[in-house]
Order: sequence, then structure tokens, then C-alpha cells
Amino acid sequence: MFNNSYLKEHSVCTFDIETTGLSPDRDMIICAGFYNSRGELIQIFADSPLEERIMIAQILERLSSYDAVISYNGDRFDLPFLLTRAKKYSEVEKLPVFWSIDLYKWLRYYWPAAATMKSLSQKSVEKALGIQSERSDLISGGECIALYNSFLASGDPDAKEKILLHNADDLRQLLRIAEATSFLPYHEIAFNEGFLVKTEDLRIVTKAARMESGRLKLSALTSPGLLPASIYEDGFSLDYDSFSGLIDLEIFISQIDAYRYADLQKLPVSSAKFQELPSFHSSYLVLAENDEIDFKAANILTAEILKTCLKR
Repeated sequence: MFNNSYLKEHSVCTFDIETTGLSPDRDMIICAGFYNSRGELIQIFADSPLEERIMIAQILERLSSYDAVISYNGDRFDLPFLLTRAKKYSEVEKLPVFWSIDLYKWLRYYWPAAATMKSLSQKSVEKALGIQSERSDLISGGECIALYNSFLASGDPDAKEKILLHNADDLRQLLRIAEATSFLPYHEIAFNEGFLVKTEDLRIVTKAARMESGRLKLSALTSPGLLPASIYEDGFSLDYDSFSGLIDLEIFISQIDAYRYADLQKLPVSSAKFQELPSFHSSYLVLAENDEIDFKAANILTAEILKTCLKR
């Protein structure tokens, strides 16, 4: 996974939190962990509920140092939970800009074997991929709650150690899942789920793209505070909101017979970037044939336009 064109030049880690329950309004974060492909493990633990605010500030600082963060169901649980707790302490109103890679979502929608599995829990996926024997911990995430309460009541170091071991194993196993999923259709996933476009000093995270009649459209997010941009040209339009960091991009495309294509002469890109693509012909880039989208070509095109138009 880490050698694909969307990730290989970025700093990446796996990320996981342990909590005292499922409600971010009533429950708290016990600990958080980060693990990267160099084998570096960083864990942050709250020795008391009073330390949660300090811990959250440390988590946010650590998250902001990575270009991409891999989680398992993180888009629905870990990240919203973290944001709610951060807002409680007035730490942030929104998370730092990084590419959130939710492997649960990727496997659920883009791995054919997922449809045959009774459960898509992380441990079930590990078993299906043949990597479950790599675990050392023997507990579930739910058991961390009782262990944490025991730790708070007695200071039992074994209880804390079991929580940290479970968190560390989740992180390491998540990295192994990522390494074992080279079969995923990365270009299609990047088009449908978004990907990271990185310039010298900016991270731009795209959202789901879509091809409509005469247009390739997508939204994206980057840092707020740049000079406002509203660009309307023959080949594309781009709007950047300097307050929110939100970007809307539309690329105007033409159609002849079964082919939908973009005229690169009308776009702020260099044709040299597309020379090796089989869909490139003269100054034209074919984006779809018979309604089959060339996801790779579309992603490269949107990335190049975003890089050109958004600079500090």
C-alpha cells in the first residue's frame, strides 16, 4: 500500500484511541497511539481524567505532523470522538488538515471478499488476511473500560499495561492490514473517497469527485488564510474560501462519441505531466470511454490544477 503513488512520498501513521464508552459527550479518551512503518510507536495515556485536556492537545499536535493518518472506522468514531472532546476543552473547532484513510471504509466498499464476511471487525479482517497470529494482547476494546476503572481505583500498573498493549497491537495490526491490501483499486478509491495533494507548503485533501454532463467536479479542503481565489476560465473554475479553507473545482470537459475529454491547452497544467498516460493524445486527455472513468488520469489532472492554483 505504501508504495502506491498516492502515499509513497508522504509521512503516514496508523492512529487509534481507547475510550471509556461510545458517547463523546459523556465518555472520555483513555489513550491514543501512533505507529509508523519505521516501527516508531508513540502512546499518550491519561493517568487521571484531569489529564484528558493535556492529552488531547498532544494528540492534535501529533496528528498535525503527519500527511496521512490510517485508522479503522476512524471517520465514524475515532476522529469525531476526538473532535467533540477537543471542542469541550476549547482546543480546536476543527481537526488539522491531513488525509484520513479509513481502512474499514476502503475494505467494505472496494474489497470483494468483504461481502462474504459475517463481520468486518478489525480482528475478523486480520484473520481473513492471515495475520491474526501477530497479536500479543488477549482483550477487546470494550474490556479497556473496566481495566481503566481498575487502574483509577488502585493504580494497578498491570491494568494500564494491558490497555497500552491492546492499543499497540491494534496499531501494529492496522499497519499490517494496510501492507497486505495492495490488491485494492487505489485510483478508484482516490477518485471516490479523496486523496492528498501536497505542495511545498500546503496540504490539500480532496473529497469525492464526480463526473457530470460536461464537468468533472470535486471539493477539497486546505488551510484557511490564503488569499481568496475565484477563477473562471474557459477550461475550469475554482473557488477557495479563505475563512474555511474549502475549495470547489470544476473542470469543463467535452464529448465526442464514447469519449469524454479535457483540453489541456485550456487548463493551467503542463502537458509534460501527462505524456506517459495512454489516455493522453496531443493536448487532449481522455477521462472516460463508454462511461468508464479513467480514475488515474482524472486524479492526476485535478491534482495538477490544485497545485498550480493554490499557493501561499
